[in-house]
Amino acid sequence: MRGLLACGLLPLLLLQPTAASWTAAVDKSIRAAVFNSPIYRQLVVPQARATMVRTAEANGIRWSEALAWVKGAASWDDAELARYFLEEEVPAYYRAPFHAYDLGNLCWEAAWEQELAGKAVGARNMPASEDGEEAFRACFDAALASLGASCPATGAIVDMGCGTGTSTRRLARNFPRAASVLGLDISPHMIAVGTRLLELAPSAASATSASTAAEGTWVSTIDPDPRVCLACAEISKASLAPACADVVSLSLVLHELPPAAAAAVFSEAARLLKPGGQLWISEMDFETEHFKALKSNPLLYSLIRSTEPYLDDYAEYHPTQMPADLFEAGFSTVRLAAATGRHFALVATKRADGDFGEPMLDDRRRETAKADTHLQTWEIASDKGRA
Repeated sequence: MRGLLACGLLPLLLLQPTAASWTAAVDKSIRAAVFNSPIYRQLVVPQARATMVRTAEANGIRWSEALAWVKGAASWDDAELARYFLEEEVPAYYRAPFHAYDLGNLCWEAAWEQELAGKAVGARNMPASEDGEEAFRACFDAALASLGASCPATGAIVDMGCGTGTSTRRLARNFPRAASVLGLDISPHMIAVGTRLLELAPSAASATSASTAAEGTWVSTIDPDPRVCLACAEISKASLAPACADVVSLSLVLHELPPAAAAAVFSEAARLLKPGGQLWISEMDFETEHFKALKSNPLLYSLIRSTEPYLDDYAEYHPTQMPADLFEAGFSTVRLAAATGRHFALVATKRADGDFGEPMLDDRRRETAKADTHLQTWEIASDKGRA
């Protein structure tokens, strides 16, 4: 506490102004100085991670056991990493601390814990469901379907920013007639762990009974699927053939990119897609009432912002510039719908050959608005009896 006072950070974090006064009194540059200070990272970032772990364990997710199991699933040394290492230089933005890891996603700890954290995020968003992550991701599936998302039989899907492959495996499950589902991520650590999980194909551990050694102790069941492949690539220049994909997916990736990087990814997605192909985006919606209120409260916003270095940029980018960047990249139609009380789904269609019409933005978020089911910032479980 003394350190916060000495740095002048505590008064900023304890302010409770309105959204307008927060914008006027504490502008973006000052917020950045607060969030990037060493003392802030020493105090708030560990608290954010601890909340995630407590949420997981309070909702029947065996974080410690699963972490121990995956750490013992391979040697995880330089030789393992070399199988996937990307020769291209990693962009500067990607080297920023992410998700409570000083090395961001370029470390084993981030890769080992990604799917555990995904379970916790699902539990926080859908606390009344026995499997919060399944319910959470199903909301995006339904919203995308409502916007006309489809993949043709024998189609090719590219999952950009796939991490260890949770979203990639789900795409394969949801579209069994697709010929291939390729997950791309710039982190060799993520690709190494995700590939090992595909090889091991573990079963989910029960929340109430110990799993067997044959099953392993993992947080989800992973079914072998020869159509699924993970590869290390910089998603704004994937080195794939033009017009090779029917669908490109970005699942909860954009808020981790600065706007210029997002625009470059849109251009690459358009290059990879066949004419008439679709880009699917699942993301946070800072135009929802919850995020408007959260951003107006510096103390609460600091907890979510502490592990997301580009969240301020994303909050300003997606309501205003993102549709324009999609049209500029070569998409003719952009449709949006609410997925949860805090998230949206988007389907952008690449312009077909011979289509010279005006671009169209079809924003259905207002009429498809959902109730906010997310736990409050200070909560770790609902009162459904599992905590």
